[in-house]
Amino acid sequence: MASIKSDFCLTYFKRKPFDEPSGARVKNNLKLFDFGSDYTYFFSILPKNNKDLRALTDSLQNIIEGEYCLISIFYDHGRPFVMGIRTDWLINQVGNLSSDLDDFIPKVLSNWNNQYSLFTLRYSLFHKEYQQAVNPDLLAKSYFFQFILLFIDDLYTQILSKTAKNFKEIDLRRIKEVEAQITYDFKKSTPSINEMAKMAGMSVSKFKILFSELFSTSPHQHILDKKMMYAQGLLQTGKYSITQVAYQVGYHHPSSFTRVFKQKFNYSPNTSYFEKW
Repeated sequence: MASIKSDFCLTYFKRKPFDEPSGARVKNNLKLFDFGSDYTYFFSILPKNNKDLRALTDSLQNIIEGEYCLISIFYDHGRPFVMGIRTDWLINQVGNLSSDLDDFIPKVLSNWNNQYSLFTLRYSLFHKEYQQAVNPDLLAKSYFFQFILLFIDDLYTQILSKTAKNFKEIDLRRIKEVEAQITYDFKKSTPSINEMAKMAGMSVSKFKILFSELFSTSPHQHILDKKMMYAQGLLQTGKYSITQVAYQVGYHHPSSFTRVFKQKFNYSPNTSYFEKW
């Protein structure tokens, strides 16, 4: 897997007076996407040779004002991007921790650099899709919302880790992240229990106990059930053959898929939705 590197800084921007034309030019050159109210949070896809986060601050000085958290992500052979979030808005999302941001954010980004993290999966998919997207700007916007939501969620997890009483909640959140990563793309083979536990950073026995507590079933049964429910939904559209649906949920042989589907629903995938109901 290609290497993902990240960096961040907390900085205060004081917008320069009477520089609207300059600000507009900078915005166009950076291709800055504003999603909040007056740049509450924004992102920009950078030129490939632009990997110095702090070098951007002079350019952004013409556009934004206030204290910001700037996060840059670099991917081998891919386009780097920067994500900016106003710190007052960020603190409002996760609690009053302004004095601890310098401690928490590096931990979040360190977890993001892990090859098993949910962010790594989504960021890798983003770059694959971005190269072939009909509307790359729209694709980038959709992924940005996933990234900022994930950042806030992971930042909150780091806050919880400050007290021992929150350790179990943190473990459950990690299991949810592993479950989300595995079920994000059903075409991939299901990891072993050992691999899942490693992704969650805990022992196999602890992972199995907490997973069962969270989802009321075993890991593989839970994933199998979600695959079959997804397959059933695809078949109900009438747009896909059994072979195509089998491939979408990770089966290379339709006969194996048909057997598991029938065990789950007590009828063959050949039976149409309308005939069944």
